[in-house]
Amino acid sequence: MTPEQYDLIQDGTTIYNTLIKNGSNHISDYSFLVSTFAKSYEGFLKKFFYQINLIDQTTYLSSHFRVGKTLNPSLRYKRFSVFQKLADMDPRGEELAEVLWHAWKQSRNLIFHYFPRNLKKLSLPEAIDRIGLIKKSITQTGKFLDRHKNSLSKKLP
Repeated sequence: MTPEQYDLIQDGTTIYNTLIKNGSNHISDYSFLVSTFAKSYEGFLKKFFYQINLIDQTTYLSSHFRVGKTLNPSLRYKRFSVFQKLADMDPRGEELAEVLWHAWKQSRNLIFHYFPRNLKKLSLPEAIDRIGLIKKSITQTGKFLDRHKNSLSKKLP
């Protein structure tokens, strides 16, 4: 995790601790609590995809690369699918890809888009659960990197 990604996690932790300390239980939507964790997760995934050669340096540095689009297992063009590439590179790659996608979808996509008929408001326990999905994904990614540290990882630009 980069220092910037770590700072976002710390910011989210500070916001959470402040809410708990002040006993704030009257907020109608705790989605904002997930936002710093989700932003850090996006950066973490981009770095991970680059480190294991699923994306190149140009893509990693691009402001046009979309994690959710390429991580989506339903992507029409499989040659661009990070999900498929990860699934193909390791016997447990598909399992990891599923974990990464599930955390992405539940902790970012479904809560940070506005749907007029379904606002996807989160209670405090639901927000904490979404943060847990992100943490679980990061932990499993770390285990994957440990298994492949000699063959895949490269330094960031």
